[in-house]
Amino acid sequence: MELATAPLTEAWVRASCRSLEAARHPMLARRTRREIYDDGRWMAPGGLLLAERLADALQLQPGDRVLDIGCGRGQSTVFFAANCGANVISLDLWIPAPERLAAAAIAGVADRVTALQGDIARGVPVEAGSLDAIVCLQAFHCFGTARWLLRYLTSLLKPGGRLAIAQGCFSQENEEFPPLFRATDGWNAEYDRYHSPGWWRRHFEVNGPLAVRVAMEVPDGDVLWEDDVLYRGDRAGWSPQFLEHSGWLIRQIVHGRTAQPSLTHCLVMGEKVTGLRTDGSGSAERGDPS
Repeated sequence: MELATAPLTEAWVRASCRSLEAARHPMLARRTRREIYDDGRWMAPGGLLLAERLADALQLQPGDRVLDIGCGRGQSTVFFAANCGANVISLDLWIPAPERLAAAAIAGVADRVTALQGDIARGVPVEAGSLDAIVCLQAFHCFGTARWLLRYLTSLLKPGGRLAIAQGCFSQENEEFPPLFRATDGWNAEYDRYHSPGWWRRHFEVNGPLAVRVAMEVPDGDVLWEDDVLYRGDRAGWSPQFLEHSGWLIRQIVHGRTAQPSLTHCLVMGEKVTGLRTDGSGSAERGDPS
């Protein structure tokens, strides 16, 4: 039976999707799934697992000044403040700043969090050259493909400062998508802005300019999508409403098990260094480093 018409049932989804293995991800042994996914409040797959990978890549130190952009409900902000001792500026367009500050207070790190609400494309009240790190978890595709914005973010970093993203992506670049990928609920399925780890590496190098230290597909990056489906399905009791609402994404995830495009996750981290040559070609001007 064609994937696009296969009936969605709990049994079919469970047979088609894999769970993350605790042996490959130590955090799974230290926290419950409820904690990792914050009772389903994370707005994209990965939860604290991706936040932990970002923190490891950045090697954040106590007192580091960090900008967390597109941070949703602020779980990543709390993680960096609580686990790394960073002073975090939390910025999101849609989730109110008081909600994120309240979450920081509950975690006991309100004194290390500054919560702002706004659009990074309009700028942020941060001095140039003042940040140790900028992080973005699961949101960079919404705004980060623009060349000028990447240059702006780099300008906020100190020399040696780092910009790092952990991002839903495709395992390789795709020139066109099958009909299955045209069926979405319209929310954040901006596949024209999804790219491969290699594309993001070139984008950082050409348009930052940043010396890329990490550009990789996250281990089990594809399984993060599948595990998220299983977790949310369990929370929803595998109701018909859940299957109907999530069916388009479930089918796309399962499609990637055997064919392109294949949804996965990447981690890219670049360091601001002086003396890097930038490429002023027309393709870079359009934010297209390929």
